[in-house]
Amino acid sequence: MNENEGSSYNLNKCIVFLLFLTILISLFAWITYGTLEGALGALAHTIVGLLNIFPWFIPFVGIPLGILDVLGIYGFGMYNLTLNLARLDSSWMPVVWYWTMALIGSAIDIILMFFTIGGIKRLKYRKKEPKANLALINCNIIDGNLKSSIINKGVILIKNVVEDGETPGLIIGVGKEEDIKIPENYNKVDLKGDYVLPGLINAHCHLTGSGKPMKLMNLSDKTLEKLTKLLKTPLGKKMLSNMMKNNASNALNAGVTTLRTMSDPFYLDLKLRDKIKKGKLIGPRLVCAGMGICITGGHGGMMAYTADSPTEVKKAIRKNLRKEVDFIKILSTGGVMDSRKVGEAGRPQMTIEEIETACFEAHRGGLLVATHCESTHGIKEALLGGVDSIEHGAKITDDLVPLFKNNPKSLRGFTTLTSTTSAGMGMAVLSKEETKITDIKKENAVLIEVGMINGLQKAYKEGIILTVGTDAAVPYATHYNVWKELKNFLKYTDMTAQEALHFATKGNAENIGIGDITGSIEVGKSADIQVVPGNPLENIDYLGQVSTVVIKGYLIMNPKVKKVKKLKEFEPIEL
Repeated sequence: MNENEGSSYNLNKCIVFLLFLTILISLFAWITYGTLEGALGALAHTIVGLLNIFPWFIPFVGIPLGILDVLGIYGFGMYNLTLNLARLDSSWMPVVWYWTMALIGSAIDIILMFFTIGGIKRLKYRKKEPKANLALINCNIIDGNLKSSIINKGVILIKNVVEDGETPGLIIGVGKEEDIKIPENYNKVDLKGDYVLPGLINAHCHLTGSGKPMKLMNLSDKTLEKLTKLLKTPLGKKMLSNMMKNNASNALNAGVTTLRTMSDPFYLDLKLRDKIKKGKLIGPRLVCAGMGICITGGHGGMMAYTADSPTEVKKAIRKNLRKEVDFIKILSTGGVMDSRKVGEAGRPQMTIEEIETACFEAHRGGLLVATHCESTHGIKEALLGGVDSIEHGAKITDDLVPLFKNNPKSLRGFTTLTSTTSAGMGMAVLSKEETKITDIKKENAVLIEVGMINGLQKAYKEGIILTVGTDAAVPYATHYNVWKELKNFLKYTDMTAQEALHFATKGNAENIGIGDITGSIEVGKSADIQVVPGNPLENIDYLGQVSTVVIKGYLIMNPKVKKVKKLKEFEPIEL
């Protein structure tokens, strides 16, 4: 059906509905009045009475104004006016009509109030264009490079006042205060000895979830299908969009200045990305996958295209390319969240041929391919197919190490690992009474968590390139605790805090394709910065105490993080 045919079809349906409604009202009017004049009068009363809807179009006061009109039953308002215009005597039918209008009008006003409140809330996210150049002074600078020393008594110059064609919010000077001359038109921000470092980059998250434990894992397929249909409605998409915006803001306020979204429904991540790019909202930099790609009955089906052959995979990739996604996300193995058998999480689902097709088609479009992959066999097949990053991971055998480092089918000749040890940690460590998950999901969570940690250890030991992500959105993995992934890195490997910070900042930026824009505090890079009260190289916990954030030159003093209420704290799993 083309667009014109669809419009004509909808118009015909409306005509049929109005005809049916006219006949129904006429029938009731004839039964009530018993005359042609009465039936015609009732129709006239109904048509004129539609004017009674208008008061409800005023948010917040529409309901009382509308009810005031309905109270015309008692001698004033539009009720008696429309009766007189229609030359109609009062009866049960016009009364029912008016109270029906009252209920419909109340629903309209509630919806209008919802959208109005949403619009008011959006004002706090609206970007106030940074109008002043900034000089961050009296600070200790950790620039994100692997072997740099801390710059004590440092100064960072951020240029926000620019000429046409220039990009605002870029760093134009970094160094010790005796080496940096601060121009007169720069506002000084005294950081009083705090530590400044690049904003963290979460290379694996989903915005349609806060980390709060969900009941979705225990719902049947039919219930999930009904829920998906509900979320596809305008109201459902509005709710999802608000949730995603709030989660992105929460991440930013916690010092996470870039997010790589690993598939969210209905391309809502792309819409949020574009709003932030256009300056309509203050938010972190978003690198988005749009819709993921999985098999029928596979992991992640609520937020992905279903593809069961190389041809269908190719079609899904092309849809994503048309939508202007930043990279491609596939799901080549099972996962914990929707597993129903022990061992199903990590079971290979896509074939090597399907993975290879995805990579070939994406690489032709210049896009990297990331895959959800939670088993050793799954990793092998994904590497053979040419993926650019393994997401989550599992035990890495010796024969797979060379293929990570030299993968001829990948876009750049190598494959990275994002271990996401935060992803299943809560479900693996906490009791089933706390998490409300099944025995099967609990066992799978432990198996996958141990496998991811083993994969991280092997990758670090063998020099496989690491990226840092948390799978924020899944239960107990919040958008504001990304720094705890670095704490896990230090717990399970011999890496230093400076290495971990590098992986989560400049290393992440380079490996997800934005290294020339952000990830380090260097001249020419975007001012995507966080400020903490102490030295995170000595105590990584300082990353959980962000006092100031800068995003693209926009200064956020005393950022507020909205934490998930009553979220159980836990210690990482012991191997």
